[in-house]
Amino acid sequence: MTPSLQFSPFVNFAVRFIQIIIVLPMAVLLSFYLPPYNSMEYEMHFLLCLLLATTISVLVTKYSRKLIVFMFFGILGTLFYNSTLKDKTLDGIYGDYNAMLVNMTSNAHNVSYFKPVRGTYFQNQRVKGAMQPTHPKVRAFAVENSTRYFNDEYYSKFNKMTRYFSLFKHIRLNWKYVNDPLGMDYYSPPTESMGLLAGDCDDYAILMASSVMAIGGEARVVVSPSHMYTEVKVGTTEDIEKVTYAIRTLFPDEVAGGKIHFHETNGDLWINFDYTASYPGGPFLEPELYSVITFTK
Repeated sequence: MTPSLQFSPFVNFAVRFIQIIIVLPMAVLLSFYLPPYNSMEYEMHFLLCLLLATTISVLVTKYSRKLIVFMFFGILGTLFYNSTLKDKTLDGIYGDYNAMLVNMTSNAHNVSYFKPVRGTYFQNQRVKGAMQPTHPKVRAFAVENSTRYFNDEYYSKFNKMTRYFSLFKHIRLNWKYVNDPLGMDYYSPPTESMGLLAGDCDDYAILMASSVMAIGGEARVVVSPSHMYTEVKVGTTEDIEKVTYAIRTLFPDEVAGGKIHFHETNGDLWINFDYTASYPGGPFLEPELYSVITFTK
């Protein structure tokens, strides 16, 4: 028996092994470069990319075993060295894949007892008076930190949500809770809060809402019995699967197996941006609501 024939079973096994393990990283790369068609859900989009990657792997292996090996090392090189995909390491692939699986088996949670009522006139006016979404310094703060964390590949995948989530991550990670002066309910303007990144819940809510609005988003401030927080509009209720997939992808450790909490108003989807939640759409600190303060577009 010749040496080449002795090694043929091993070669066959190695080629088949590469043919299988190349599918997942190829599917992840394809999902970045091939955007979903119209309103296709991200899970279905990824599954189609998975089928396409499988087909490519089978056809290339059938055509040339050497070529599938070259493709394998080429994809590994792309994952480790391509500057346009800095977040697409092996850990990143696992995160995307895990987000897809968890999102397919864990539904978002709508708070059914959401019944917004009018707040007091003076509280509404004080919050609205503190907002500064068009102030140049607030705009600069929002632009800088909306691009701080997630790279452009995620923006091409999740669009403007990526900017809102980057803002959430920066403000929440750096925020320190500080009480108001004794006997006074002080509302800090965003130009003050953005430099300190400290204050109480209403200071945080006003800064977060102003920052999101400064980059073209829609935000509102929700008042509960002893708390105040921001909610951000991320689409309609038909977008819930896309939104939950984006959150699970960008905040995999924080979400883990948790649910995405949201409020629905006239078909619009609003998610929690409170600092008491470790990820956008985290659990509400106080489900009972007193008022919802909205702002003109």
